[in-house]
Amino acid sequence: MQQTTEEDVQRSKAKQDLKSIFLLVSIIMGFCFLFNTNVTFGWDYKIIIVYTCTTQFAFMISKLLSYKGINSYCCFAILESALLITYLLGIVYNNEISAININFISYALLILQFVILAITVLISRQSVESDAQDQSKQIQEILVAAIKSVGSLQIVFLSLKWSQQINWGWMQTLVIVWFILGTMTLIEVCLIFDLILKCCNNELQNKKLLIFGGAWVNIVLVGFIIDIGLTFLGLGLLLDYNIGQINLFGFITTIVYYFFQILFYFKNQEELIQFFNLSEAQQQVRPSEQPNEQITLKERIKEIHRISISKVPQFMVKLSATYFRKQEINENQKNQNELGSSQDKKFRSISYSDVKKQKEIKKSPSQDLEEDLTKKFDQLLSSPRIKLEVSESMAPELSSRGQYKQNVLCLVCYEKESNMINQPCGHGGFCQECSQQLLSKSNYCMLCRKPVTHTLLVQGVENRESLVEVVGIYQGGQKQG
Repeated sequence: MQQTTEEDVQRSKAKQDLKSIFLLVSIIMGFCFLFNTNVTFGWDYKIIIVYTCTTQFAFMISKLLSYKGINSYCCFAILESALLITYLLGIVYNNEISAININFISYALLILQFVILAITVLISRQSVESDAQDQSKQIQEILVAAIKSVGSLQIVFLSLKWSQQINWGWMQTLVIVWFILGTMTLIEVCLIFDLILKCCNNELQNKKLLIFGGAWVNIVLVGFIIDIGLTFLGLGLLLDYNIGQINLFGFITTIVYYFFQILFYFKNQEELIQFFNLSEAQQQVRPSEQPNEQITLKERIKEIHRISISKVPQFMVKLSATYFRKQEINENQKNQNELGSSQDKKFRSISYSDVKKQKEIKKSPSQDLEEDLTKKFDQLLSSPRIKLEVSESMAPELSSRGQYKQNVLCLVCYEKESNMINQPCGHGGFCQECSQQLLSKSNYCMLCRKPVTHTLLVQGVENRESLVEVVGIYQGGQKQG
């Protein structure tokens, strides 16, 4: 039931995203249509002003409804829309009633947009611990704020041109428009290459759906580039060289493209929703369950970084029922190991005969003391610290060595042999199945609550109860090496 609800939520969000894109296409195509009709057929320019003010007012209302309360973004949205509407109405007042200086409004709008961009970037930098979906939303907000800032700069250039404070031609004044169209063209080239690679990749999952959705995204972006480009190119050529045929082509292209988008949208709405739903599912990253303290950047790097096999200890010394540490290797043992593999530093197991030969090497006083302490630990641990209720099926297995059997059983399930050790803390006493289940829920050690970067699979060494040999390495549930 819960899974069905999550799927419904994802589908609803994908449907809402598709509607938002279609609404954006409709608004831009409507602006291009009215602009081209004004140039080609002489429609009143005030229709464009009313249309732009209405869409901006509707955008402001939708923004206010999306916010849960009054905050800085809400105030900025109101001020931004108010300044833009005031600027558009100032153009009408300047042309129809009396000449006024509207440059200061464009300056205020530009400053406001850069302030919004700076605040958006700062907020996104502070929220480092957010998941992938929130980060994607923050990137979209930064891009939108950057585009608005660049658009405000274009409005400033237009104001300076209207007030004759700069002597540029109209094609030069629209330099920001050409910059945006050039950037969109580069993005479109990258999307085309990405679509070609998807078509050539036979191992791609959901290939048909991804190709269909990618083609639709390319169609939308190409329509933006062609229609907006023809509209402003016609405007610049008309004002500079009195050439008005380009806007006629723009008028026809806008109508044809928008009708094509309407048919494509309603005919393939279900496939487009599935494409958005698939893209949303690929972006989602399952957040790891963590304790209250936040993971530091160093711990994140440890979790991502693969374990170097050469740094893994070959033997571990058992100091208690749940604690193991790396066995120290003296210089003679290092020399013998280096003779066998001077270039190969990867993990390799050591046979029991090699261990026996190493025992014959003369020991230093510190090693004798260390071995003596290890034996004392073994004697201390020989007495059971807890009572284990054993079923009748396990009773035959526990004979005279019942205490030893109790020590090697997993402290979670008390059924299988404990053969896993967490690293770098060195706590063990778990079987392989229980260790994987614990680490799948949390990347922290069950005993000391320290981060676990990897686990060691060990086996006992004959006649050495306090020594275990590392035979495998696991990271993220996968065996390494």
